[in-house]
Parts: sequence; C-alpha cells; structure tokens
Amino acid sequence: MVANKLAGLSDAELALMEKLLQKEFLEEADRHRTWKTKNLYEKPYEKSQHLARCITAIKSQRDLNKMMETRW
Repeated sequence: MVANKLAGLSDAELALMEKLLQKEFLEEADRHRTWKTKNLYEKPYEKSQHLARCITAIKSQRDLNKMMETRW
C-alpha cells in the first residue's frame, strides 16, 4: 500500500523527501554524537536506523521509476 503511494510521486517529490530525510538523519547523528560525548555511553539509535531505511526506500523508488520510464 505504501509502495503504491510512493510510486505515484514524481521524481522531484521523491528528491525533496530524500533531501529532508538526509537533513534529519544528519541532525540525529549530531544529537547522537553529543549524547555520547556528554553521557559517556551509547544512546540507542533506533530513530537513525528508521531514517536510513526510509532514505533507502526513497532511493530505490527513484531508481525503479527511472528504469520503468526507459522504453525498450
């Protein structure tokens, strides 16, 4: 169901989503680094893993869209 929604988005919309997710991922990585420095132990980084999976899904959908638009 979610894949159908992603497939309906244009490349520009997918690129915007990817850009926003990468920005959030970098901010989360910075928060994680600050937490580790301040508290001297690792914080669970579940949110960054979710963001990375979302970025991968967006990239895969963009690649699929490019492959599907190429006509043989």
